[in-house]
Parts: sequence; C-alpha cells; structure tokens
Amino acid sequence: AQGQYRGPSQQQGGNQSRPQGQQGQFQRAQGSASLPPLPAGTMKRGTLGKPGQVSVNYLDVNLDKMPAVAYHYDVKITPERPKKFYRHAFEQYRIEHLGGAIAAYDGRASCYSVVKLECSSQGHEVKVTDRHGRTLKYTLEIKETEDSEVDLNSLRSYMKDKIYDKPMRALQCLEVVLAAPCHNSAIRAGRSFFKRSDPGNACNLGDGYEALVGLYQTFVLGDRPFVNVDISHKSFPMAMSIIDYIERYQRQRIDKSTNLDYKRYDIESFLKGINIIYEPPACFGSAPRVFKVNGLSKVSASSQIFDLDGKKTTVAEYYKSREYNLKFPNLLCLHVGPPLKYIYLPIELCRIEDGQPLNRKDSANQVAAMIRYAATSTNERKAKIIHLLEYFKHNLDPTISRFGIRLDNDFIVVHTRTLNAPQVEYKNNSTSVRNGSWRMDRMQFLDPKPKPHKWAILYGKMQYNQVADFQEMVIRQSRIVNVCLDAKAEIRMYKDERDLDAHFQDFKRNQYDLVFVIIPNFGAFYDTVKQKAELQYGILTQCIKQITVERKLNTQCIGNVLLKVNSKLNGINHKLKDDPRTVIKNAMFLGADVTHPSPDQREIPSVVGVAASHDPYGASYNMQYRLQRSALEEIEDMESITLEHLRVYHQFRKCYPEHIVYYRDGVSDGQFPKIRNEELRGISAACCKMHIKPKICCVIVVKRHHTRFFPNGGPSQFNKFNNVDPGTVVDRTIVHPNEMQFFMVSHQSIQGTAKPTRYNVIENTGNLDIDLLQQLTYNLCHMFPRCNRAVSYPAPAYLAHLAAARGRVYLTGATKFRSPQEEYAKRLIVPEFMKRNPMYFV
Repeated sequence: AQGQYRGPSQQQGGNQSRPQGQQGQFQRAQGSASLPPLPAGTMKRGTLGKPGQVSVNYLDVNLDKMPAVAYHYDVKITPERPKKFYRHAFEQYRIEHLGGAIAAYDGRASCYSVVKLECSSQGHEVKVTDRHGRTLKYTLEIKETEDSEVDLNSLRSYMKDKIYDKPMRALQCLEVVLAAPCHNSAIRAGRSFFKRSDPGNACNLGDGYEALVGLYQTFVLGDRPFVNVDISHKSFPMAMSIIDYIERYQRQRIDKSTNLDYKRYDIESFLKGINIIYEPPACFGSAPRVFKVNGLSKVSASSQIFDLDGKKTTVAEYYKSREYNLKFPNLLCLHVGPPLKYIYLPIELCRIEDGQPLNRKDSANQVAAMIRYAATSTNERKAKIIHLLEYFKHNLDPTISRFGIRLDNDFIVVHTRTLNAPQVEYKNNSTSVRNGSWRMDRMQFLDPKPKPHKWAILYGKMQYNQVADFQEMVIRQSRIVNVCLDAKAEIRMYKDERDLDAHFQDFKRNQYDLVFVIIPNFGAFYDTVKQKAELQYGILTQCIKQITVERKLNTQCIGNVLLKVNSKLNGINHKLKDDPRTVIKNAMFLGADVTHPSPDQREIPSVVGVAASHDPYGASYNMQYRLQRSALEEIEDMESITLEHLRVYHQFRKCYPEHIVYYRDGVSDGQFPKIRNEELRGISAACCKMHIKPKICCVIVVKRHHTRFFPNGGPSQFNKFNNVDPGTVVDRTIVHPNEMQFFMVSHQSIQGTAKPTRYNVIENTGNLDIDLLQQLTYNLCHMFPRCNRAVSYPAPAYLAHLAAARGRVYLTGATKFRSPQEEYAKRLIVPEFMKRNPMYFV
C-alpha cells in the first residue's frame, strides 16, 4: 500500500498573500459576512458570489490519542512468489514471533508499529494454507529501516509550521493503518476496497464481467487532517466454469462435436491473463490449483501432444491413462502457467477464479452498463458510502485503535460561494445562462466568415434522397445562424475507403472549403478519413454517422454540427460580455493534456495535445500535438510547441501576449514540481527566444480525485440528481492552508453526482488575484465551442484534450512503433491546411 499522498501539491502559487497587483481590488460577495474568518497567516481566499453550505465526503479524524511517533520496519519475505499470501504469512509471523504485537502491514515490504518490535538477525519460517488446502512455506525477516522513527506529530502541526514539505511519511503510515480492517473482507484494487457481491445480487455488465462497488479512502490535508471516503466501481470477471462462460457469453453450445476454432480470438482475448482454478478429476486425489492463462492450445485435447517422461502423448490419452475419460476431447485446451513450460489443461476441468481485478480497457458495452449502474443522485451515493463504512467498521479495528485514531461517522459541512454566470453575446443579441446552459433562439453566430464556402457531401451505402434531405436541412439551418455556405453542395458517393483518395484530390484541386463525410456506423472509418484529409491532402472535413443522417436528423442535431462547422471555418460562435472583474489585457490562454495508452498497451506512445487562443475573447484556438515515450507525464517538447503558438498569436493579433494563463490537465500531485521545472521552463525559454517576458500563471486542472459535494434536501424535477448549482466554489477548510487552490463545479451534471474540478495554482508571476482567477476559470468553462452549455473545466484544457485525441486518431492502424520522433515525422499535419483552418480539430 504505497500510500503515496494525493492531497495538494508542495508548490506555492506565487506569494498570494501580497496585496493585489495591477488587477485592482474586488467588491466583496453579497453578504460575505457569513463566511467564517480564515485561520491567521493563510492564503487569501475568494470572496465573490452567493454564500451557502454543503456536505463534503470527508470525515473528521480524532487524533487526540495518537502517539507522537511510530516505527517503520522493512519486511523481507522469501520466496517472492506467490505474493497474494504475504498478508497471511505476516499475520502468522506476528502471532508466532512478535508476541502478537500490533503492526500495520502494507502487504509488500513495510510495516508500522507504535512500539518497538523484536527484530531478529535471521528469518523465521511460517506455514500458510490456501483455500484449496495446499500448504505454502515462507521465511520472514523484519528489520528497522534506516530512519525508522515516523513523526506522527507533524499531522498536528503542519498548518502552523508553514512548511510546504508535507508530513508525507506520517500520511503513508496512517494510510496503511486505515486499510487494516479492509483487507480481510474485500478485494483491493488501487486505493479502493471492493466488497464481493451478495449471492444472486451481482450487477452483470455482460461479456462475463460484473461490477463491484468499493470504498475509496485516503487522508487529505485541509485546515486539519480528514479522511476522504467515496465509492468506486470496477469490473471483475465473474466466477464460473469456462464451459459456462463459453455457453453463456460466446453463445456456443458445448457437445461432443463442438469446434471452438472460429471463436478462438474472442475466447482468448477474454481468458488471456486471467487466473483459473484447475480441479483435477476426483480419481487423481490432488488439490485444486490456480494458474494464469496464456491462451488456447493450437489443437484439441485429442490431438494436442506433449512430452511425458520422454514419450509423446496427447492430453486426452494422458487423462485416459490415469482413469479419466474427457467428456469433450474435441475442445481446445488452456495453455497455462509459465509460457515456456507447455502446460495444457482441458477446459472442462477449469473455472474462473473470483475477485481478480484486471487492468483492462472495458468495452463500450461494459462502460455503458457501468455508467447506468454507477450514476446515482448525491443522496444515493452518500447512502452507499455510509453503508460501506458500516460494513468495514474502522473504529472497531484493533490496529486503528492501537494507533489512537477515531473516524467520525458523518460527512463534514463546508462553506461554499456560488459565482454569477457570465452573459453570452451573439451577433445580434445576448442571453443569460440558466442552470449551466443557454439557448440560441434565432440568434446568429458572433463572427461567421462572410464569404460563401464551397462545400461537398460524400456518402456511402445509403439512399440519395436522404443525403439530399440532409443537404436541405444544413442549408436551412446555416442561414438561420448565419454560416455562409454555397446554395448547393457537390454530392458524391464513395464505395470504400480506397475511393476517398480520388475524391479528396479532386476537392483539393478545386479548392473546396468543407467536406461532410457520412461515415459507416462501425469501424475505424473516421480515423482513416482524418488521416487522409489532414496528413495527406489538407482538406477540412466534418464527419457524421450514417445512422444520424438516416434516423436522427432534427434542427437541434444540425445546430450542434454547425457549432463545430462555424469554428472549423474560423468563425466565432459566441463571446462573453466584458466583465471588469476578469479583464486581463492581451492574454493567451494555453491548455495542455497528455493521453496515455491503457496499461496493457505500453508499446504505443503517449500523445501530447496543446491548444492556445489567438483572438481577443478566448474563442479561437490553434493546436499542436506531439508523440513521446509511453507513460511519460511531463511534456518534453514544450519550448517548440510554445514557439508555434506565439507565432500564430502574433500572426492574428500583430503583437505578443502580456499574460499566458496555462491550464494543465492530467497531472497527479507528485508531478507538480516536474511541470514547474520542465514545462514552465520550456514556456519561458520560448518567450526568451521571442524577446518577450509575459506574466505566467499556471493552473493545474485535477479531475482524478474523490471529493464530492452533497447538498441538503433531495432531488427535484429541475435537479434530478440533487447536485450543487453550477458556479459553486469551495476554497476553505478542505484545501491546504498554505496553498492557492480551489474546487469548482462549473457544469450541470446530466447524470450522477457532479465531480468538482480541483484547481491548483502553482505559478503566478503576474500576481493575479484569486477572485479574478476563479471568475476567469468559471467564465472559460462557457467558451467550449461544441455546445451551448458550461463544461466541467475550462475550454483551453478541453480543447487540448481534443488535440491529443486527434493525435491518437493519427496512430490508428499502426502495429509496429519506432521511436516517437520517427512516428511523429511520418504524421505531420499539412502546414497550409493548419494555417488556413487552425481550429480544424473541434
């Protein structure tokens, strides 16, 4: 349990306690008197907005009886495998050799105790019995670590010390202690403990998986230490026999003549890497064993040959020689255990082990089923969390009691402020935002490009009259919102993706401005279109699925597509009414994100996406993407990326920015110093090359956390899930006293409990005031061009996410990867296309 601490970062958000610089003072919140005074010497906090209160899923922790120090020991266990019985082995050792002294063990190589433990120079052997009755022997050795004293007192004093170095070791220790009651009765995955489903009550996700609900728990440092508790959901393979799995989920009847060859790929992709339990026939008289599956055998049990004491025999013959006739010798076998030892087991004797967490990407169907199951109102979510806390009974656990910790049994209540939403301005009118969204009723885009655009429609296997209807609707709607398209589109048919080249070449020759491509409902056709259009020919495309054109065409759908089209054609959909509270002169908004491949595909590079504004309103953006080595968190090429963005900014605005506001997405807490040292250095280096020195404000956007807000009352017809209103900010009590950070919910959640976004300001050379930053951040959530609603984090970061997703699309179809630099060089975006349509990627 490497309880690496996930609370706020070490970094200081520019010394915010100075009086405000050029941005001027702000008017105070209406009735801000009801906000409690801040503890002395802390960061300045926001003051704008309507005050309120809300519960947060944090528990108060009573540390009165906690000792001042704990002791940290190294635990060495041999043999190294299997690791899953380490806990049982440690427990035996604790009873037999530590006199039953209470120690919190992390399941790997560390344990903590509040008293000094007896360390012996040589190891002791203990015996462990698994649930199938097999006995395993382990040797354990426990020794003091070099710096064995852990200062638990640091958790009582970090607020006063103003020391930014977190009481990391104390948190790591308590994280292990907190997990003590959970291991015996739940399955650990990440920082969550999943409770096995009650018999007959499993949530089936289809394809052989079920969803389990787990308790997430971690320490968080706010004004005082809290325990953040939440529920998490994860898919697990269901425990069943393999025959059962094939019959139910591969829909394949099993009998004497079944041949699984044509199902091989589907069955293998499910079973590969899964643990199975092999139950030898009763006549063997041996205990069941657990193996990991490598795949299926090449041929069936009756033909699969292996070496038995130097003689070749088939799997079926081997069982027959031991008095057991296989029921289905025609089925393939499982190839299990060490890949180079060819161990083959008949499918009929194997079943899937329960409770194994897998690091797999869930299929689209599983994800949809999971969301349906997991999206609940705040009231239901709270009830589920409290139910799991009652199940684990932390306060009754001897380890937790021995460390002198007590958890409160209800959520804390914190003060909130709800900011005012901005006014949205169109060409001929402005409108108010209600509940996180607004309507364009008959309003026209702020700044469409007036020249009539030459456009075309490409369609596949569908009826021409439906394509003609689509053209008609696009023209009609485009006139209403004022997007200038020629009165007729060039409509052409394609047979398959090879056909696209000739069409694209022709459109390019004849200088078409936009091509709608109606794509099949399934497959990677979209990716092929984007690769050809953007990397080969340099032509602007808007894809739309065939099923949408055939069945779902209405004015709202076309309206949404035109939001994208106008942005792609360099138009501006809307701007926000100027607000003296958030005016920063001449600012470039920069967003960045890095997307990583899933853990089972580490050979694929990570994709960097960066988007930067080049207009006065933060509405028009251009993008850069890069490939870098897999799972690398920080952006290596930040300098060259920023140089490009500055060039484009200058090209459009004839000057360089005085402020760069950088929203960085997708960074875990431990990485903040890296971002500061490498990415911010890259941005500064680019500015130096251009001989400019803009003020830089860097805000880390964190979505991967488990803080949720729970309003009083219950769901209503306008607020089905009982979420807080958009614009709700929390920046006291649960944020670190010495850091500039805040939580904000900027969107209206369509389903489930809204997830606040956490913002950490790690650099602020222009001394932007916290009120300005919060309102500016909220305003930018209303600038995402794809929809007329406020989104959950600011547009620059959202667009960076789209830029990285587009980079990922350029990789589709590649199987062998050379270095990220070589792969990137093969996938450069056509330069004049990027120059002509910088916002092509929305």
